[in-house]
Amino acid sequence: MAALGLFFVLMLVLIIGLTFSVRVDGTSMLPTLRSGDRLEVDIMAKHDIKRFDLVEATEPAYDGNAGGAAIVKRVIGMPGDQIAIQGGTKPVVYLRPKGSRTTYRVDNPTWGPQIGSATSSCCSDKVTNVTGDGKMRWATVPADSYFVMGDNWGGSTDSRMFGPVRASGIKAKLSLRIMPLGRFGRIGQGVRLVAHTD
Repeated sequence: MAALGLFFVLMLVLIIGLTFSVRVDGTSMLPTLRSGDRLEVDIMAKHDIKRFDLVEATEPAYDGNAGGAAIVKRVIGMPGDQIAIQGGTKPVVYLRPKGSRTTYRVDNPTWGPQIGSATSSCCSDKVTNVTGDGKMRWATVPADSYFVMGDNWGGSTDSRMFGPVRASGIKAKLSLRIMPLGRFGRIGQGVRLVAHTD
C-alpha cells in the first residue's frame, strides 16, 4: 500500500513538473542547455529579472519574421543599460550599466567556441537609440525591456537581430533543469562583468 502511495506521489510530482516547464528546442543555448532539456518555469519571478538570468520569452517580430515563438535566452542588458558588441571569431560584448560611466566586458565563457554562423555585431535596425563614441556603436536598452542573447554566439538568433524583448514578453525565469534526470539540478551561470580598460 505504501509503495502504491509513493507511486502516485511521484506521478503527481512528474505531472506538475511537466506542466510547469519548458522544453529547449535547438542549439542557441549550447553548451549550457541542450535540445530536449526540460526546465522548470518560475512565472512568479518574471517580474524580478536580474542580469544573466535565463528566461523564457516571446520572440519579437523582425525582418519578415512574424515572431511569437517561445525562446530561451540569457538576459545581458537591463533597462537603461548601454551595450556595444563586436562580432567575428572573437566576440566581445561591452556593457555600461544604467547610471554608470564604467565600461565592463561581459565574460561568458561559452561564447568562445562557436557553432553556426550568426557572428553578427550589434545591432539590427530593431535596436534603437544607437550612438557612436568614436570607437563603438552603443545601443541603449529601452525602459521596460531586456537585451537577450544565446550562449551559443554563432548559432543564436537573439536581440542582436530582433532587438530588445519587452518585459511583457518575458514569460518566466528559468533556473532548474528537471530533465533529463541525469542532468537534474540548478543551472550554473558562470557569466560575469569584468571592468574594461582601454
